[in-house]
Amino acid sequence: MDEEQHQHQHVNIEVQNGGDFFADQVSVSHNPLRFILDFTRTTPRIDGSATSQPRIVMSHNVLIIDPYLALEFIDVLKDNIAKYEKRYGKIARPAALKKVDDEMKKAGKIDSISRQEYFG
Repeated sequence: MDEEQHQHQHVNIEVQNGGDFFADQVSVSHNPLRFILDFTRTTPRIDGSATSQPRIVMSHNVLIIDPYLALEFIDVLKDNIAKYEKRYGKIARPAALKKVDDEMKKAGKIDSISRQEYFG
């Protein structure tokens, strides 16, 4: 194939978008090759009958990235947070979560606040 033909080739690109996922928790771990970000959504469910027990349903979306991309992700996230705070104001811990934290401290249930413990 000569160079002129090579320059005019077309490549078909197919984009498959995943669905949106709301997360209320995230945990991060790593191994020697990858970082694992586990985004979790926890929702209570009650089936409606008087005898059914309430249950909690957890959904996970896991993102596995290499260490270099993890560093780039942090830089992009920090940049976006700075732009957000410049436009909308400083991001603060929601008042409802502060209230839960205070109640748990007063009840002696925890000495230090874990960002992931809001469901009991």
